[in-house]
This record gives sequence, C-alpha cells and structure tokens, in this order.
Amino acid sequence: MKNMTTLEITYSGSGDLLSIWGNGKGLYEGSARIVTMDPNCSSFYNSDGKCVGIYWFDAGRIALPVLERDDLSEVKKYPELLVDYCRESDTLLFGNRNPVIRSEEIVPGLTAHLGPDGLAQRFTLENVSDVLLYRFHNPNWSQ
Repeated sequence: MKNMTTLEITYSGSGDLLSIWGNGKGLYEGSARIVTMDPNCSSFYNSDGKCVGIYWFDAGRIALPVLERDDLSEVKKYPELLVDYCRESDTLLFGNRNPVIRSEEIVPGLTAHLGPDGLAQRFTLENVSDVLLYRFHNPNWSQ
C-alpha cells in the first residue's frame, strides 16, 4: 500500500494565524525544534531535521489583499518578507528573502525551499483558491 500523506491547514481569525502541516501533524505534534524564519513565520522540524510545518502570523492581513486584488501594500510593510501569488498556477510563495539552494516537497501541495543550512526559507502552497481563501473568509470553519 502506498504511503499516503496529507496537508492540514487551519486558520484562526482571532489570532490571524495560519498553520500548515504535512502528514496530518498538528500543533507541535512530531516536531523536535522550532525555527523563526522572519518576524511573521516559524517553521517546525522533526527529529530527523525534516520540515513538517509552518506558522504564519498576520497571514490573512498580509496575504488576502495579494490573493484577491494583487495588492502588495501590506507585504511592503515587511521588507524581509516575500509573498508572491501566481494566479495562473494558483500557487502562493511566502517566506523570507534569504538564499535558497534546493526545494523539498513536504507533502503534495506544500514545498519547502531550503537555504544552505538546510532550513526552510520559503514555502510554496498549491491550489490556494481551494485550500486557503475559504479559510480566510470563514475562520471558524474546520475540515
């Protein structure tokens, strides 16, 4: 039987916190260490050093204008933050602007872009219209 992996995405409107985990991991579950990528993002790693999830603070305030109107005004307030949405492929790239040397798929739909130290610098989330926009508009919804 093929090893099935899942993507778990939750969003808290009251805290404007987006949580994205691979393999169905939840809050800190299966993570051995936390690394702050920039003031708004922290990534989580398992005991093998593989990235398993991310928290993005102020996610809705920053990403929603980009996703809906190509408005980068909130992103520009954080010069260290990189947010890029491609409407054609419906993918969102977010994280910091540090160098990236390779990419690693966490689970289908979520890719981590790793720096020279092996830590995630950016993430690419696919199918954003399906997996993210609804959560931003309905923060109490859970799957």
